[in-house]
Amino acid sequence: MMKEISSILAAVGLVLASVGLVVYGIGVAFADTGSFQVDAGAWMMIIGVILAIIGIAAYVKEARENPSA
Repeated sequence: MMKEISSILAAVGLVLASVGLVVYGIGVAFADTGSFQVDAGAWMMIIGVILAIIGIAAYVKEARENPSA
């Protein structure tokens, strides 16, 4: 069960970071760079990377503890 949760967490984190990069790029493309898109995109990238790292670490830990599962 933990293996599935960790892989979902890693996938969601990577997708969130990618979407954050797109939103950040849209925000930077405007003349007003202090916009909501810039802040939201940056936060989405940061949170996405953190979630991906946690998910990947949990997946690796679970795979090492239960190699047959």
